[in-house]
Amino acid sequence: MAAGDLESSIRFFEESAQIEPHFKTLELLGECFLKRGQHGEAIIPLAASVGLGNKPYRALYLLARALHTVGRRAEAIEKLNQTVQMKPDYKSAKELLDSIRASG
Repeated sequence: MAAGDLESSIRFFEESAQIEPHFKTLELLGECFLKRGQHGEAIIPLAASVGLGNKPYRALYLLARALHTVGRRAEAIEKLNQTVQMKPDYKSAKELLDSIRASG
């Protein structure tokens, strides 16, 4: 993933999640989809990551980005509010929340 090989990364993370679902694997899978511009595809693994993680603020933020991009504004705001509540100093989450709110 760090080398930019998203195809191989997606295959690896999907296979890994099939063997043993883990919140970080699913978060990274969702992030790969976001990087490829497949925002709708990112939603399920990111939502699963949120459900499996004990402090899923990064997965919540990524999920909010995906939801916002596919037009699910209210859900994105809800996830960003949860993110900021969980991690008040999460600058990217605050900025996205402010941006969504400002866009009306």
